[in-house]
Order: sequence, then structure tokens, then C-alpha cells
Amino acid sequence: MRRRPDSPGAIRRGLAVLVATCLATAGLLGTGTSVAQAHDELLDSIPAAGATLDTAPAQIELELSEDVQPLGTEVVVTADDGTTASDGPVGIDGTTVVQPLTADLPAGFYTVDWRVTSADGHPLSDRFTFTVADGTTDVGEAAAVTPPESSSGGTWIAVGAAAVLLVAVLVTVRSLRRRS
Repeated sequence: MRRRPDSPGAIRRGLAVLVATCLATAGLLGTGTSVAQAHDELLDSIPAAGATLDTAPAQIELELSEDVQPLGTEVVVTADDGTTASDGPVGIDGTTVVQPLTADLPAGFYTVDWRVTSADGHPLSDRFTFTVADGTTDVGEAAAVTPPESSSGGTWIAVGAAAVLLVAVLVTVRSLRRRS
């Protein structure tokens, strides 16, 4: 005789499978490698993300954790009015990406959109901003370097965990239905 799917034993087994899957997922998330550790990541930028500068920088510098490939590497700097402040081609020297800026940038808010292709072929991109308080360019001055605003891999980890949990629920429901 077959057990009914709503019998206490079937429900307990289904819940046990679901709880075990949730605990395994939580354990993997707690000890797993983040996206930033698995691939290239931005270490520093000059100017720093969110920085307010007394004078406009002559260039944007990005320091990455791995060598950068020229293919697909791009840095676009725009003023708050939408004008482009990037000037000339981007330069790459190992892990450093340099984008020259137009001379005599006016005071204002600037957005840096960047995209690189890391040594392992994976694209990496992000955005950060800085503000220029005075529009005079000072070629010799560099902003203080602090960690830039960066997208983390936490979103992708959460999506992966949700997918694993959804599969566990579907397997549990299907298992309970087969027993009916």
C-alpha cells in the first residue's frame, strides 16, 4: 500500500530535504568564492570615487588586480551637462588603465564609465563619480586614493542561491506528488 502524500512521514521527509538543501546553500554561500575573488577587480582609481577635487585632473587612472587586454577597454568621462571630457585613446600598461581628459575642465560633477577585458577574457565594468570644485587643470596633482565604488558579486550570489532554493522546492514538491 502506498503512503498518502499528506501523511506525516512524507511531509517530514519533504521538509527534511528542503531544510538540508537550504543549509547546504547557506554553507556554500558562507564559504564560497566571490566574483571579485574569482576574476579581475578594480583596486584603486585616481581620482577616487566620490572625491571632491580642488583642481581638475589631467587624466583618470584605474588600477586593476590583473593585466588588462586592449580589446574592449574603454573609459568615458562625461560632465553633468552630458559633454564628453575624455580626450584621446585609453592607455594600458599592465594593470593600469589611463584615460587623458580634455584641458581646462570646468568645475562640476563628472561620471566615469569604464569597461576592461581582464587577462582571462572576462569583461569588467562599472561607474563612479567625482566633483571638481575649481575648473583649473593641475597636471601634477593626484587625488587621494580610496577604494572606489564598485559593484560586488553579492547580487549574483543571491541570484544563484535563490535558484538553488527554487530547485530544491520544486524537487520536494515533485517528490511528494509522485508518492500520491
